[in-house]
Amino acid sequence: MPKLSALRVALSVLLLCFSLPSCDLVRQATRQSMDIDYNDQGLNDGLVMLLDENKSARLSDFTSWDWDEVHLFNEYSEREYIEKVVGAPVIKSKFLNSKANLLVFELNGKPVKAAGVSPDFLRPEDHRVTFPANTVLKPSGGGILMLTVPAN
Repeated sequence: MPKLSALRVALSVLLLCFSLPSCDLVRQATRQSMDIDYNDQGLNDGLVMLLDENKSARLSDFTSWDWDEVHLFNEYSEREYIEKVVGAPVIKSKFLNSKANLLVFELNGKPVKAAGVSPDFLRPEDHRVTFPANTVLKPSGGGILMLTVPAN
């Protein structure tokens, strides 16, 4: 019987912890999210090369996976907003706490990769968040690359 009693206490503590706001860390740790790749050398090196050489190129030139849409988020973007745009859990914390841009790539409406680009030097054209696969990166001065959509 002592083992059963200890199990009940442990379950009670766990349930109580999930219900208290102070246990947000427990909920955050068990929350689903995507693995964010901060070390995609092909992507990172390609973006830095565009800045260094003051050239434009398609974002797809620096990706090795299939995708048809990408979402751009900046530091301090709220988790709820990111999930609303992507339609799936992406980050665990309440805010994107990285000093990097977050690119979430989708294929047929489903996220296929999350990539962190550091430093935070990507900016959207016209305050857009979502871009198609033909998105072009253009240097805009000051160490910034603009994500732009080509005219039809």
